[in-house]
Order: sequence, then structure tokens, then C-alpha cells
Amino acid sequence: MLLLQAKLRYHCGKRLDMFSVSGKKRTDSIVAVQNDKAQSPATLMDVAKEAQVSIATASRVLNGSTRKVRNQSYVKVMEAAAKLNYRPNAYAQAVAKGTAPNIVLLVSDISDPYFASVSQGVVKAAAERGISVTIGVAATPHEELEAVRKSVSTRPRGIIISESEYTDAPERQALQTELIQYESSGGHAVFVLNRNLPFPAVDVANDVGARAIAKLIVDSGYTRPAILKGDDAHRSSKERLAGVMEVLDEAGITVAPKAVANGKFSRTDGYAAVMQMARSGLLKPGEGALYDGKGIDSIIALNDVMAIGAMTALRTNGIEPGQEIGVTGFGDIPYSADVFPPLTTVHLPLAEMGQAAVDSILSNRDDAEATGGTANRLIYVQSAPDVVLRGSLPRR
Repeated sequence: MLLLQAKLRYHCGKRLDMFSVSGKKRTDSIVAVQNDKAQSPATLMDVAKEAQVSIATASRVLNGSTRKVRNQSYVKVMEAAAKLNYRPNAYAQAVAKGTAPNIVLLVSDISDPYFASVSQGVVKAAAERGISVTIGVAATPHEELEAVRKSVSTRPRGIIISESEYTDAPERQALQTELIQYESSGGHAVFVLNRNLPFPAVDVANDVGARAIAKLIVDSGYTRPAILKGDDAHRSSKERLAGVMEVLDEAGITVAPKAVANGKFSRTDGYAAVMQMARSGLLKPGEGALYDGKGIDSIIALNDVMAIGAMTALRTNGIEPGQEIGVTGFGDIPYSADVFPPLTTVHLPLAEMGQAAVDSILSNRDDAEATGGTANRLIYVQSAPDVVLRGSLPRR
């Protein structure tokens, strides 16, 4: 019995020993618990009850809503708040004023190192300013539209949409309408890699980087390339492909039609594309191989993870990347330098792009207010992407 009483003396951090060892009831602890309850912070409901107004009215007064409140009700709420020593919730105040102290970031695939790097830049820049970040995944234009609709209802300070842009998605007009309405209420929308909608956009010169990597391939002595590109509906893929083809054409290199593989910007699709070429006998020298039986001597992947998947597929078929077939990527994701051989690629300042998007939201430098939410300002983080030469592309 004594052991049981000892265990009862503490519960949820408060002394409860209501009974002494003798079993006599103690009232001093009960009074202490009641006093603790009486000293708990006043809530919005307490203030509304004291002022004899609705909770909605009390919220408008105390959280700084732009909606008007009758002067009599305003005075009653303020007096009740002072009497109860009420302290407003900072988050609730921000929401009432139209912007909550957080940013929503929407990405196509958080597991993709490309988007992970952009996300890292967003989170870092926001944290330095005391702003939280909510990250959502929207893999398709439809999912993106639905995610924006849900996000707008929470009134965040800003919405950043980082995506591989679909140029012909039917949801575009609906997305634009949602974001214009959101900006009219005080929010800010910024895109990373999307210039088709009338909002600030953070981007890089994809075509410039593509021409630079293609020139390196030509200058290194490669003449029989295979190209791994992304979805035809993605603007980034189309720009990169155009830049590569321009340089190859100028060098007199005609790319074999069967040497161009279409897929998504993923390691899986890069691997699958090269495996399909191998099964068709297109890679190695021999009858039926590309380029008059000589086979390919290089793979130009328009995305790093596709390039890494391609290197794995080459090894699966007994071909050593770099030594036998040169490989290039695009993006310079964090582990592109750690694969073997290290990947030659185009460096994109992914984290800096995320930081620039946050800066655009928090600095109020865009003129969205003056144009009714239709400020189409292009923010180039890097006008001339750098080529990073590594072991996957030795000179011929």
C-alpha cells in the first residue's frame, strides 16, 4: 500500500499526494492544482465570452483582420483582452492579415536530387529569415493545381512551384487564375523553371548550357552520340535538346534517329533507354549497330540522373563508361562527382535558385501589386551555366 501511494504522488508533472501514509485526505494539493488551472493563459474563446461577442468578432479585433468591426464591439473586446491578460497568437494574426508566416514549396519529386537541392536552398533561405517551409509533392499538372488550391486556403506568405514545366498542360489556365486571386489577397507566387505564366520565375539558360556541353563533346573528338532526352512536353528538355542539336549540326554530325531516346528525367528511364539500345544491337560495333556498324562513342544525357542510369546499363552490357563510351549529364547534382567515373556535366546552381525564389517573395521587389498579380519577371540565377569536366568524358 505504501508503494502504491508513492507512485501516485506524481502525475503529469503535478504533485497529487492527496493522501498521507495514514490514508488521511489532503486538501492543500487540491487547492494548488485548482490554482494552476486558474492561472492558465486566456484563450480567444475566453475573451469572446467576457466581451459577449462571437469568436469571429474577437478574432478580427485581436488578430488584425482587415474586415471592419463595430466600434462598440471593438472596445468591448479590447477591454476584455486587457482584463484577462490575453496574448494574441502570432500565426493567427498573420493569417487574419492575409499571409501566414510560412512558405509553401511544391516539387515534382522530392526524391530527385535535382529538386532536393532546390528544396534545400528554399529551406535554408527561409530559415535565415525566421520563416517555416511546408513542402508538398505534385507529380502531375493536375496534382499541382489541387495542391495550389489547398495551399492558398492556408494563406501562406508565398508559394514556390519548382517543376519540370509541362508546356501544353490544360490545367495551366486554372492554375493562373488561382494564383492571381491568391496574389490579390496579399500572397506572392514564384516559379522555378517555368516562364509560361505571368509570375516571377527563377530560371537558368538551358540552351546556353546545352551548347556548351555539346561543344565540349565535339572538341573532345566524339562523333557518334546517343541522346537521352526528357519528356517532349517539358520546356527544359526541349531547350537543352535544341542547344545540343544546334552545335552537332554546325559540326557536321548527324545524329542517327534510333540514337535519340525519349523518357522522363529519371535514373530508371536512363537505364532503360540504354538497355533497349543494347538489346537492339545498336551500341557495340557490329552488323546492325548505329553509325554504319561502328556503334556509339558517347551518350549525351540531358539530366544527371539519366546519365547515371545510362552508365549502370553500359556496365551491365560489359561496356566501361568513360573508357569505351563517353557520358555527359546536365545539372551537377551533389553526387555526380561521386559516381565512377565522375560525371562530366553542366553545373546548375540549384540551391541558389531556391534561395532566389525565397528572396523574391520576401523582398517585395516584384511589381505584382502594381500589375494586379501579373508580374512576369524573369530572374536568371546563372546566365551562362558552367561545364564541369570530369572522368566520364576523356579526350579521344
